[in-house]
Amino acid sequence: MAINTVTVTTAANWIPPISANELSDATQAWTGLSDLVDRQYEDQLSVGDTIEIPDAANPAVRFKTADTAGTYSNVTETLQNIVVNLQAYVAFLVEDIAEVQSKFAVRNTYTEKSTYSLMSVVEGDATSGLASLPDNFSQSVGALGVDPTSDNLIRAVQYLDDADVPADGRFFYMSPPTHAALLKQAVFTSEDFTTKGAIGTGRITGTVYGATPHVSSLANNNPSTAAQSYSWFCHKRGVALIIQRTPTVHAVYDVLNFGWGIGIDVIYNFVERLILPRTLASTSPADTFNVAVSGP
Repeated sequence: MAINTVTVTTAANWIPPISANELSDATQAWTGLSDLVDRQYEDQLSVGDTIEIPDAANPAVRFKTADTAGTYSNVTETLQNIVVNLQAYVAFLVEDIAEVQSKFAVRNTYTEKSTYSLMSVVEGDATSGLASLPDNFSQSVGALGVDPTSDNLIRAVQYLDDADVPADGRFFYMSPPTHAALLKQAVFTSEDFTTKGAIGTGRITGTVYGATPHVSSLANNNPSTAAQSYSWFCHKRGVALIIQRTPTVHAVYDVLNFGWGIGIDVIYNFVERLILPRTLASTSPADTFNVAVSGP
């Protein structure tokens, strides 16, 4: 028999939903690949849209024959262009009524998050980001969908060594599945091989065959097929990135919409560097400073 108590149903209009004091932020992938590659040309492109990088070959050597004039040598030097023609942006308009009535700072929140959104595209977009490069590297090891082995990584080291790539400045930018594959290998986890074993932390913190390790889920973006990814075993000089305008905020008040329109943009482009080999008087630069590591 009902006894007419006050219930959550009868008191529903007195029980308001309460928003938590803090927003639950979306996760963010690690962004840092842009700091691993070569950005030395940015300051030189304060105006214009193209920078030319001229090569300088090693001069040829000849042997002098007695009582015979020597032969002069010259080289028709090559160059590589970087055309900065990509502009990515985030744009939104926040009406005053939404800003006034919201518990949270709508405009500021989205503005702060936009820098991450833009840099995640610069680094991780499979068509207009750095992630689009590794499947076109001429040097590669391993197989897509298969855990890379120590032999694969040693071969990557050999590729760089054969090309006289400096030891300083090498990095290994990898997808989480490739990182997990390395955690299965004692050479990266046992302190018999490294002074910084990975068992306690779940991270490879020491160098990987001389390259600093970095892990980002953005490396999963290429290719788009599940359980396949390309990682980078490279040198800093292997890829040049120019961010001519870093993520920059533009704001304008829209009178007819009674709100602030916000635009945040970044202007950039990148190339895989073609570098002349040690061969004397060579005019055939090649992409020898990068190795793609195919994996899961």
